[in-house]
Amino acid sequence: KRVLAPVAERNLPFCVVLGNHDAEQDIPRAGIGRIVTSYAGTLNTLNADGELADVVLEIAGKKSPAALLYCLDSHDYSTVEGIDGYGWFTQDQIRWYRDRSAAYTAANGGKPLPALAFFHIALPEYVAAWRNPGNTHIGRAAEDECPGELNPGMFAAMVESGDVTGVFVGHDHDIDYVVAEKGIALGYGRFSGDDTTYNNLRPGVRLLVLTEGERGFETWIHERDGRIVDHVEFRDGRISKVKNSN
Repeated sequence: KRVLAPVAERNLPFCVVLGNHDAEQDIPRAGIGRIVTSYAGTLNTLNADGELADVVLEIAGKKSPAALLYCLDSHDYSTVEGIDGYGWFTQDQIRWYRDRSAAYTAANGGKPLPALAFFHIALPEYVAAWRNPGNTHIGRAAEDECPGELNPGMFAAMVESGDVTGVFVGHDHDIDYVVAEKGIALGYGRFSGDDTTYNNLRPGVRLLVLTEGERGFETWIHERDGRIVDHVEFRDGRISKVKNSN
């Protein structure tokens, strides 16, 4: 409730995606789902298990919809016996994404709508993308990425579907980079909470700006003290710094 109060007080629409620590306290995922969907401004819905469902949000434009936001549950930990570590998308989720992407593309005359995707645990493709010196990028990584233990193919589905231009995750506290990989920007937000034992970045938030009719976006990090850092554009599969930015 402390997290949601600022947006509720301002009557802002919002959508929540969960990470691996949310249900480790005294409220299970279904309980969190009930709280989140009790707010008037929520864009979340519940799935058959009473948990927050995967949703695709439409951004209206002159020709509606003009863009899409996929808000997905990357789960928490492995549920496969003998495999430890973090979770990954199920094949049902990948089919769900492919079906909706194809439907929006068909309704748009065969042209994919520009889309962004948000979830918690990084895709396995982040690791090689950040380490490839041929990729355009910005930001920093003071720790290794911690993707799910298996690669179910969500990145391949997004590349093949052709709508997603940017993916943004959290999970790894000391990482805030954005890197271009096969026409998609793979990015992190910025650590936003109170001090913990393993964050060394100044608290902040990543902002994203979409322009109707363009495939790409502008993004920067707004730090708690007001500083603006890493102001870039993602266009034509490349990341470039915006002039006259800090």
